[in-house]
Amino acid sequence: MKKTFLVFTAALAAAGAALAQEPAARSPRVAVIDMARVSAESQLGKSYAAQLEKLQTEINAEATKKQTDLGKLDTALKALQEELEKQGAVLSPEARDKKQQDIVRKTRERQAFLEDGQQEINRMRERAQAQAQAINAEFQQKVRPLVELVAKDKGLDLVLDSQVAYTINRDYDITRDVIAKADETAKPAAAASATPPAPKP
Repeated sequence: MKKTFLVFTAALAAAGAALAQEPAARSPRVAVIDMARVSAESQLGKSYAAQLEKLQTEINAEATKKQTDLGKLDTALKALQEELEKQGAVLSPEARDKKQQDIVRKTRERQAFLEDGQQEINRMRERAQAQAQAINAEFQQKVRPLVELVAKDKGLDLVLDSQVAYTINRDYDITRDVIAKADETAKPAAAASATPPAPKP
């Protein structure tokens, strides 16, 4: 009996030693990133934001121009109506009819201009939205390798967007690191664009 117990104990010790030699399962190293901050604070993000702002400015400028032109049409139409009211009693039937036809024509012009203008602005907005999506996709494409570089430098296994995290310990936030990496890559591009082309021989 004692011999059996000793054999069993030795088997347990051998199994324990074998287990001790196997590497312990490592928990994955996880971090979070706030992509909105990367977009808003990095030079790379600001350059894309400037492109989006330019698109919006163009739409606003065109909408303001259409509104100004519509105001001119309204002024001309109102002037015709006032003329008819003031001179209606002294005008001949033919002259009165002509004024009324002018008012009808101007009213139709105004309506057509309004409808065409609205359609044009809508088309501009649709084009701008497609461009904005392309700009955002390009930004994401450029940022992704930077996130992967920071993750590799820090030995991370997983990087989550901060929007999906319920609570965040700021020690695990790599946003600042990615912004710094994005600014590093933006400097050579900015320097290259600022360098004047070499004069032709």
